[in-house]
Amino acid sequence: MEQKCIFCAIVANQIPALKVYEDDNFIAFLDIRPLTKGNCLVIPKKHYIWTYDVPNFGDYFEVARKVGLAAQKAFGAKWICFLTLGLEVQHAHIRVVPRYEKDLHGIVVDINVNEKFSEEEMKEIAEELKSAIPVEQPKVEEKKEEPVEEKPRWSKKDLFWARRDIEQT
Repeated sequence: MEQKCIFCAIVANQIPALKVYEDDNFIAFLDIRPLTKGNCLVIPKKHYIWTYDVPNFGDYFEVARKVGLAAQKAFGAKWICFLTLGLEVQHAHIRVVPRYEKDLHGIVVDINVNEKFSEEEMKEIAEELKSAIPVEQPKVEEKKEEPVEEKPRWSKKDLFWARRDIEQT
């Protein structure tokens, strides 16, 4: 854990967070100052300062995509913004910001404009979001059958001569 990194403290369960997703490498949790309903932060469990330093970059954004799709499913968000500013906390994070027709933002998200939700509402939002994220089933490797080699077909003429040769021996 990096010294005094709030996100590392969340990973270590030293600071509570309303987690909506967790796997071996990443955690997603509600932002305590949400820009919109369902606004989450997706972070790697290991400390990296910049998003582009995360080695499994594709997996990282796949988690963000899952969270965004869950917000669309759970809350009817019209679209999702993914922000990777990296200035607020020196730990890589992707802000997943669901957008709604009548949210408090214009075309561009203003990170200084927050919506207010009660603690109870935040817990409900987290539960709804968590239940909208599909549970991964373990991948089962498909057993590939070896191709069966077809035996050559014999013509009637070849069969006649083969039988004749066998009978004569």
